[in-house]
Amino acid sequence: MKLFKTNQEILKKQFENVEWIEESGVGEKGLKKLFDELIKEDNGENRDIIKAKVFALICEKSRIAIDKEDIFQDKLFDCNFISTLRNIWLNDAILTFLPKEGDDIAQAFESGSCFATADFGHASSNTRLLLKVGFSGLLVRIEQAERRENLSNKQKQFYRSCKIVLNACITFVNRLADAIAPFSRENELALRRTAIGAPTNIYEAMQLLIVYFFLQEYIYKTRLRTLGRLDVLLYPFYKKDIEDGVFTKTEIKEMLKFFLNKFSSAKVPYGLPFCLAGIDENGEEVTNEISYLIVEAYQELDIYSPKIHIRVSDKTPANFIKIVLNSIRNGKNSFVFCNDNIACRALTDVGIEQIDAKNYVPIGCYEPAVWGDEIGCTGNSGVNLAKAIEYVMMKGVDAKSGKKLGADVGELNSFNDFYFAVKKQIEFLTKKCINYVCTIEKYYKIINPDSLLSCMNEKSIEQGVDVYEGGAKYNNSSVIFFSIATLVDSLTAIKVLVYDKKILSLSEYVNVLKDNWKNNEKLRLMIRKMPEKYGNENEMADYFTKDISNYCAELVNNQPNGRGGMFKASLFSIDYCYDYGKKVMATPDGRKEGESLSKNLCASWAMDKNGILSLINSVTKIDQTKFPNGSVLDVVLHPSAVTGQDGLDAFYGILKTYFEKGGFAMHANVFDANDLREAQKNPDKYSTLQVRLCGWNAYFVALRKEEQDSFIKQAENLT
Repeated sequence: MKLFKTNQEILKKQFENVEWIEESGVGEKGLKKLFDELIKEDNGENRDIIKAKVFALICEKSRIAIDKEDIFQDKLFDCNFISTLRNIWLNDAILTFLPKEGDDIAQAFESGSCFATADFGHASSNTRLLLKVGFSGLLVRIEQAERRENLSNKQKQFYRSCKIVLNACITFVNRLADAIAPFSRENELALRRTAIGAPTNIYEAMQLLIVYFFLQEYIYKTRLRTLGRLDVLLYPFYKKDIEDGVFTKTEIKEMLKFFLNKFSSAKVPYGLPFCLAGIDENGEEVTNEISYLIVEAYQELDIYSPKIHIRVSDKTPANFIKIVLNSIRNGKNSFVFCNDNIACRALTDVGIEQIDAKNYVPIGCYEPAVWGDEIGCTGNSGVNLAKAIEYVMMKGVDAKSGKKLGADVGELNSFNDFYFAVKKQIEFLTKKCINYVCTIEKYYKIINPDSLLSCMNEKSIEQGVDVYEGGAKYNNSSVIFFSIATLVDSLTAIKVLVYDKKILSLSEYVNVLKDNWKNNEKLRLMIRKMPEKYGNENEMADYFTKDISNYCAELVNNQPNGRGGMFKASLFSIDYCYDYGKKVMATPDGRKEGESLSKNLCASWAMDKNGILSLINSVTKIDQTKFPNGSVLDVVLHPSAVTGQDGLDAFYGILKTYFEKGGFAMHANVFDANDLREAQKNPDKYSTLQVRLCGWNAYFVALRKEEQDSFIKQAENLT
């Protein structure tokens, strides 16, 4: 077995300047000619077949490359043919079926009020089934289903498309085996065995996961936002290999380094996630030896990706959680913790069976969905809560464009009138999102049929229906609400200054905001210092936090979507807080025009003045079981707070306290403001300084200056 460190610099750069084997396949021009011939068959009725044939063309004819220093193979030249097809089909669908809705949502997006889209970027596949039967086993299952009587032509076409893609996968695996054979007999055999059947050991299992991921993500172009529960997947192989003497623990750990580096070096956008720990369908904790081994391998590699979801149940070993927390405080923090108790309750409340809810995986950043049985579309749409305030202040008019993009606003003679108007704007934007998603989802089948994803979905195969046509057991959609702290702090400022203390009128406040606080800096600073702020255990702010969050959830959860499923609400921002902030006028909380909005469930930047416990107590006023599409709290701690064993215990206590009080997900950064300022000045000296950005990890020096500044501001708030 090769040692990772022997060629680690080459391995880390394996996706840079890939050397394609010319004689292994057709060049780009030849492929383009073959592609053009295939798409002439498009009549709108057999797009799953056309897409499958294009996929097969790439798998069978396109050039490949091998990595002689690696123990895993995966590289296939892609001309972005499938991306081209989907973009054409998507634009055609919008122009043909949604011209008005498309224009409306485009204006909303441009204004920063909300967004809605077809979501093919948050998929979870049944990787457990894949490792159980392999590509050839999936093919057998398709052939068995195809032999049933009384199939419709549509079902026959579906099964045919699945056979095309599975045979193409097998061909590709054999092509890789042929190419690596002169250099690694071991790798060749692993590939051969995964081509003809299910993996027989952990090495083959990892190789199969890698091949499948890169085919699904980079060739079929449906973003695979989790590998699933990696310790659950690999442990049976690990246990058997150790017992039979096939591999040692040391050898398997070395394999894991190659495995993790494969995704890290590919620089998968936003980081490929997988999940560790938590309960299984029977309520038993799954944490095992390989859970620990994966975390150890990640720590020793010093990489910032892939990102790792840690499910936490009442039974998850404390020492495992503390190993992860220790990694975070040492600056290797590609982790987010998810609370099994909250996730399972949230999912069952939107109609997911309890046994399935227990088997959830976080999708993408932290959105829980049933592993292998749910097409969750967890990034369908989002509503900028800060824009609701702007539209009330501006009577439905967008401040930048001058267009009427919000709901009508009546007389605002009392704070109750004002508060009702804010809710009206939220409802208006939410309905705009839901209506668009429901409409475009009716055309998912002609926009993005996915036979590769479908042939791993039990229900889809049983029904003979593509997963994007509603073929999965659960076919759900999402609405994300973000910038809740900005909204709450704006509401408290309006209530106190305009309606309670009458320091200025609403019209005067509007003029101050239009002028972006010009000549009103004293007023702005006074507002920033008000005690009525989100995240500080303030009674007024906490009331609005709870009431607004409940209202948002009620607007969304269990609303029917366009694929036979339902909508799930979520409460997080990821990095929307930066770009959407640029589109929002100055807000009543003292924020200036264009500045970042509040992030995730955090307080507005540096506005949590009463410590971590007060922040937790305020945030958990939100009933997070009402957000089955996820929520997350970002925690920033000073190194001195988590130093030594006492510090590690305190760190563990923060996590457990948050979860016991009803928090769903938490991730953390541990750093000193001085270090961040120094890194900003001298990036070359801090090139590997990691930060948990929002839903993924990144190097601090690679962030935009506004993002760096926000972390510095948070860190300064700790001193």
